[in-house]
Amino acid sequence: MEYQIHGGQLPVVIMTLAPGEKAVTEAGGMSWMSTNMKMETAMKGGLKGGLGRALVGDSVFLNTYEAQGGPGILACASSFPGSILAFDLAAGESIIAQKGAFLAGSDTVKLSIALRKKIGVGLLGGEGFVLQRIEGPGKVFLEIDGSYVKYSLKEGEQLIIDPGHMAVES
Repeated sequence: MEYQIHGGQLPVVIMTLAPGEKAVTEAGGMSWMSTNMKMETAMKGGLKGGLGRALVGDSVFLNTYEAQGGPGILACASSFPGSILAFDLAAGESIIAQKGAFLAGSDTVKLSIALRKKIGVGLLGGEGFVLQRIEGPGKVFLEIDGSYVKYSLKEGEQLIIDPGHMAVES
């Protein structure tokens, strides 16, 4: 999957899928697509997966898009001012994100819930007890409120991050 992220405060990710390649979005996540894209809606992960997505404020259903007869284009725009971040997750690698952060990704990416274990963080952290786990392998696009800052920490360096913000190890 090739992609480009365009725009300022209301960005869009435009994915180019090879023939037979698939991507997933939440129901209603597609902004535009080429005419050779086949779309199917399903409760990916069964009832358990759908209910888990509902708990984090996402749609119970996911749309799967497949390019047919040549390369296809699928675009997904952010639904609020902010940024779109792209990650290429290895098998077993995961990201814990705020509710509603998942925008789109490869059809191999698994979505589930992540529960906070500390009561104080769940009550006072601003994000609640239920977060979203996105697990590879595959590309994933997250929409976040506002902008982001990237740090490269040296061996042994640490940052303390407010629970309402996201940190990803890479």
